[in-house]
Amino acid sequence: MHMDERPWIVYVDDEPINLRVFEANFNHRFRLKTFQTAANALEFVVQHAPEIGVLITDQRMPEMTGVQLLAKVKHAAPDSQRMMLTAFADMQAMSDAVNLGQVTRYFGKPWSKEELGAAMEDALRIFELTGQMRAVQARMVHSERLATLGQVSAGVAHELMNPISSLLQDLSTLRSELTELTQKLGPVLREQQQVAGVSETLEGLPELMDDLEKGARHVREVAEGIRNQARGAEAADASSATDLAQAASFAVKIARAEVGRKARLASDTMPVKVRGTQVKLCQVILNLIVNASHAMEGTGRPGLIEVRWSRQPDGVLLQIVDNGAGIPPENLPRVFDRFFTTKAPGVGTGLGLAICRELVESMGGTIAITSTVGRGTTVEIKLRTAE
Repeated sequence: MHMDERPWIVYVDDEPINLRVFEANFNHRFRLKTFQTAANALEFVVQHAPEIGVLITDQRMPEMTGVQLLAKVKHAAPDSQRMMLTAFADMQAMSDAVNLGQVTRYFGKPWSKEELGAAMEDALRIFELTGQMRAVQARMVHSERLATLGQVSAGVAHELMNPISSLLQDLSTLRSELTELTQKLGPVLREQQQVAGVSETLEGLPELMDDLEKGARHVREVAEGIRNQARGAEAADASSATDLAQAASFAVKIARAEVGRKARLASDTMPVKVRGTQVKLCQVILNLIVNASHAMEGTGRPGLIEVRWSRQPDGVLLQIVDNGAGIPPENLPRVFDRFFTTKAPGVGTGLGLAICRELVESMGGTIAITSTVGRGTTVEIKLRTAE
């Protein structure tokens, strides 16, 4: 890990010579920040709490003792590892440091460079492992919520299916009866001037019913898609054949709510059968569209996300192309790594692209990303044809 990416080690001592000695011994080895006053150190800790790996403090300082500082840091940066250095054999201070500041180590002055350096290395490892554990716990909770959401979605889809099916059946019956009614009343209405306008209304009803039927069928399609996605109803066999156009169409419909006004969303409609399941394909396309929509923020230009595909001699090339902010070159090699994310905490889990790769490979395909900062990103997925 690069020095600038490592957690901070903060050292506080009111004696300038002690700060210089500490820096001379460890500045080449750790990412250090030293302070002569506890107040300045505390301000820095509050501003950079997630990055504070270790805090080391002297005990006897003006305005605020080391124990008091440790107690405040415990609340401001609870995951930080805390230590105390002191030249005074003060048992009460030692007890308070353990009980109030929850220090992990207590060193007397003069300290040993080897012992203190090893202790800081251990403390940094503990800090990083603690952070990883919290991240895993948060993702487990997130996964559990998603599982619950899937169950709820399946229930909602099931509840929608029955009334939609009834509505479509009733529309079919109504359409037949309206056709018969129009045939019988049409000539009469045209002869009766006093009911002018009724004939036009009657003639316009089939178009209205077409709109109703189109809307009902759309709702049914979405409900069926939600049910399939939630239950994973389709076979997970890589030899399954799926119409890429249908999978992309459903993914685009679901993604529109997330994309919103960030970008214009366009998709091909050319039917083509590929190896894989609709659930997996839809999940991959949906994830990539959502990722692309996040890249639109701050570009200052109208966003565009295109889902397109073409036949190739060795299969089908599916592309998700955006004109977003792009990915920095140093991040490209890591985009498929589990838990790697550049998004703010609570926004991204770092699992989306890793899952996409697993799904694509399970269908016998490959996935790759090219990107230019300031111009956009292209995700290319090679799939096997089923024809």
